[in-house]
Amino acid sequence: MVTQPRFFVLLPVVLLAIPLALLPLPSAAGAVVACAAVLLALIDPIWAVYAAILSVPVQDLVTLPGGISVTQAALLLAVGALALHTLIDPERPLPLGRLFPPLALLLLALGAATVFTPYSRADALRETLRWSTVPLIYLLTLRSLRPTPTSVRVELPADRVILSEQITRGPQAPAPWHLLGLLACLLLAPAIDAALGLAQFWYGIGPPSFGIGGGYMRSYGTIGQPNSFAGYMNQSWPLALSLTVGALIWLRRSAPRRVGLIALASAGGAAGLLLLALLTSFSRGGWVGAVGGAVAMILATIPLLAPRLRRIAWRATALAVGGLALMLALGGGGMLPDSLTSRLGSITANLRIFDVRGVMITPENFAVVERMAHIQAGWNMLVRHPLTGVGPGNFSAAFNQTPGPGDPPITTRPWYVSRGHAHNYYLNMAAEAGVIGAAAYVLLIGAVGLQAARAIRFARGILWRAVAVGCAGVVVAVAIHNIFENLHVLNMGLQLGTVWALLVAAEKPV
Repeated sequence: MVTQPRFFVLLPVVLLAIPLALLPLPSAAGAVVACAAVLLALIDPIWAVYAAILSVPVQDLVTLPGGISVTQAALLLAVGALALHTLIDPERPLPLGRLFPPLALLLLALGAATVFTPYSRADALRETLRWSTVPLIYLLTLRSLRPTPTSVRVELPADRVILSEQITRGPQAPAPWHLLGLLACLLLAPAIDAALGLAQFWYGIGPPSFGIGGGYMRSYGTIGQPNSFAGYMNQSWPLALSLTVGALIWLRRSAPRRVGLIALASAGGAAGLLLLALLTSFSRGGWVGAVGGAVAMILATIPLLAPRLRRIAWRATALAVGGLALMLALGGGGMLPDSLTSRLGSITANLRIFDVRGVMITPENFAVVERMAHIQAGWNMLVRHPLTGVGPGNFSAAFNQTPGPGDPPITTRPWYVSRGHAHNYYLNMAAEAGVIGAAAYVLLIGAVGLQAARAIRFARGILWRAVAVGCAGVVVAVAIHNIFENLHVLNMGLQLGTVWALLVAAEKPV
């Protein structure tokens, strides 16, 4: 009688193991990982969030049956997990947080731009669906981190009319591994990509256009472009650095020595990798965004310190600013590597506005002139379609189209091949979704900034305060970097949407 249940338990395992054994090793391993991910997501939706975040660096490396990417499969798993767990527990409200209304408003604006686009409606719908993954991961993360009520059954005497009732004891915090696992995924995925980027830089692996002299290459990881790669780093290093400081404080106060050292080494190692990879990307916009993120973290941290430490922090900040000015001065005097000096010196050139018509193009100014040509094209799109733009994802279609008789050209000679965006995401959103879409996007970024301020103010405990400060640094770094690039590409919005959800959760940690 004992062996019979065991037989029925082992029978499905054996039936599954036989076809797996006949598959090639990579296919069998992929099938096992996929089955494990599905089962874990059925148990707890946080596993779908983990899978989506970890899939970002490998989304273009692995193609699953049917031609879908790993990230697309993870998103389908996330949708299924969110729907299933909502149906299983219908009495538990789906947490929306303060950021869901501006997210929904942006999706509505993109939907309107999709309907009225004069170009490809399929491309517009595809871009709108890509944006919809951000509120999806945001909602799923909030649901996974939101405390749930616990109930205890109390038996009453038999002579009472009501025999028993459910008494709620109050909120129960999610298991600590939910948050710790989420933070680990947010750092692990970009850290692995950062290690690959450092190897590309050191060994000179990459196309000739990424070369920076001396046999070195700009880091680009699996993202494919150094500037987008730098944006991926900016979405993660502030959180890693803030957690490093939090682990150091925890270690000095009350943490078990071994656990505290492991936490400090893990977060510190990730922060070092991410910052080095950001430096070797040689992305000027990424560097400027990183400086903005660092300043935001400093300004957010200093008021939390004791008065004596606050004075020390302000002095250290002044010394850091002086050191940065000295570094720039030394770079001008030839004390820094020429490749680094030239990139630092050209930052101001990327901020200068000029008319590309009639500019003599040289190898030295090619990148700056090309960037400005795309900015002017984006402005021309906005002028021609001011309300709803040319449609989400239709920047290249409008850029490459030959103007009709009597229509003013969108592009300027000889720039007839689009890079896909306006090299400024705020203008890019205005060009693709018009004034309505640009206003909705700015409203969203403003709401995220206010939520970051609230999270820093109300977060309790070392861990949640470190999370709030780090996520605020990510928000500012990405917002500034988007002045030079489009970081809402390649499903990196999954990382960013999770960071936004953490800011909402940090405001009222349990």
